[in-house]
Amino acid sequence: PTPPRDTRQGLGCQCVQLSDARSANDLPVLGSDDEADKEAQLLLSGVTEQRSTLRWRAVAGLAATLGIAAGAALAWPGGRALPRASVADAAEMVELQSCLCVFDVDRTLTGKQGWRGKCPQNYEVAGSKDTAYGQGTLLLSEFAQNMDKTFCGQCYHGIVTAGQASGPGSDERAEILRRLGGTKHTRSDWWQDVSFNPAAEVRSSLVLQAKDGMKQEAVKSMLRWWKSDQHIDFKPEDVHFFDDVRANVQPFEGTGFNARQISCGVRGVIEWGGMFEGQVGGCGATASEVVADKGVKLC
Repeated sequence: PTPPRDTRQGLGCQCVQLSDARSANDLPVLGSDDEADKEAQLLLSGVTEQRSTLRWRAVAGLAATLGIAAGAALAWPGGRALPRASVADAAEMVELQSCLCVFDVDRTLTGKQGWRGKCPQNYEVAGSKDTAYGQGTLLLSEFAQNMDKTFCGQCYHGIVTAGQASGPGSDERAEILRRLGGTKHTRSDWWQDVSFNPAAEVRSSLVLQAKDGMKQEAVKSMLRWWKSDQHIDFKPEDVHFFDDVRANVQPFEGTGFNARQISCGVRGVIEWGGMFEGQVGGCGATASEVVADKGVKLC
């Protein structure tokens, strides 16, 4: 039988359910020439019901390849259906290890605006604004440029920041997501603003305006999202958090998570008329600071 087709507003794609999945043995391989030819012919002839069946069978074949049980649904942030993926996408997903690296943004993935001379390994993204603290041009930390060269390169990724990453549709958000490795690593491109509420239900891997000193609560909630929506159950000891502020790292003690303060070599100067001197990072994280050590580590 042909399963129902999800056409929720805003997805901009055809999505399917796997609720009636049959054995994978009699399903075609996703992306085969025959399947592509059939779909092309159907698109031309406008036979939508047959097209829906073919798409359903293709996704069910992909699910079998990934080991997804019959009856399971592929999910996307906020409970939305996951758009139909390619075999290449599926292979990339399987490559990642069952570990999660969660990062602050300001002075962790970025450096202080205007400090290109003081932070020669940082990269200034010309024309991209960073509205954090005193504002200026986006300056990526050395680590942000070399994330894939650290152990986190083989892990899934998340963001928990007190800032807004320069707001909706900003160049900074696009650049940060790209440096994280895209949705292969985050499984979401939705930046969720939790409005400094530690009890907020996290429904994405990209969390904004998390309350300083309570970021561990956002990480706990994010793990529930990963498990319920993405079907990935991370062990606490395989979760690593990185932040430039001591007061955001120390509260991770006793949670079972790993947390490390970064940007230890270069600290920030006074911001916002006399605040934060020495309390925040200067150049941001370096790749040498992003290690898989267990426990909570401060500068």
